[in-house]
Amino acid sequence: MVTPSPRVWTLARLSLGFTLEQVAAGLADLSPMDALLVLAVNQANIAPLTRDPAARQAYGDLEHAAPDDARRPASVNAMANSLGVPFETTRRRLKKLEGQGVCRIVPGSGVVIPESFLTSQPYLQSVMSAHERLVSFYGRLLDGDLLDPLPETHYGVDDGVPLRGAARLISDYLLRGVDGLLREGGDVASALIFLAILVAALDEAPWPPQTAADPTPTPFGAMTVSDVARRLRMPGETVRRHVLGLVDAGLVTRTRDGVTVAQDILSRPAMQALAEEHAAAVQRLFAGLAERGVVAAWEQMGAGIAPRRRA
Repeated sequence: MVTPSPRVWTLARLSLGFTLEQVAAGLADLSPMDALLVLAVNQANIAPLTRDPAARQAYGDLEHAAPDDARRPASVNAMANSLGVPFETTRRRLKKLEGQGVCRIVPGSGVVIPESFLTSQPYLQSVMSAHERLVSFYGRLLDGDLLDPLPETHYGVDDGVPLRGAARLISDYLLRGVDGLLREGGDVASALIFLAILVAALDEAPWPPQTAADPTPTPFGAMTVSDVARRLRMPGETVRRHVLGLVDAGLVTRTRDGVTVAQDILSRPAMQALAEEHAAAVQRLFAGLAERGVVAAWEQMGAGIAPRRRA
């Protein structure tokens, strides 16, 4: 495999950091684990609608979530498999979320995230906060001249930013990013813990990451179990158990200051592939945002957003 360029590693570092920011924030006061499950269910519910331009237009703003009868129930087994979580664990989590009004289990069909949750104040506040982080991410990419030319929009932008449409694209981006981390971690908890440790390491690593041919790796950016638990709002004992698994798998390295992802680990083909995937995912995310009119709306509103490069 060709070693990723410094530009690819820079995109990957920013992408992984943005992914961690969004995941750690949760959703409507839900934990990161439950938030990812809700995102996965909702994306499955609306998958048919996202292929329909008229539906994307109708349900693109905050005021208009797709009604329950337009949503396709998601299989509990499919959700468990997509996140690497045992079926029974997924079923119990969904049952708990149903009791909180976050989802609705349809006997014989699957699970649906109802319109009532998707129009609730906590959910809408999460969407707006996620959008603010997205704009900040876009600014960092523009500052580094890291984006390829973006396509023109196919939608009008006079009604402001289609926040709900942008949220759907963010959700797809996050779930794809976690899916790549699942290849390494094996389950969603390990994947998120690995993500937190990886981002801390990349923030302090020699840049771009050194290759396996370089001298003995030097530890950097170590996190303690308590650090990770606070960042992800997970129980400390859960984090400790999964960290031990990541150490045994050779994905993280112990140091006197905690655990980190050392330079020799970053030089592995699997990690280089992860960097390439995240770099490509960033371009795909902002191409989608541009096509849906989000980027054009940012430009029209000002808000410090410089004009994008046109394709």
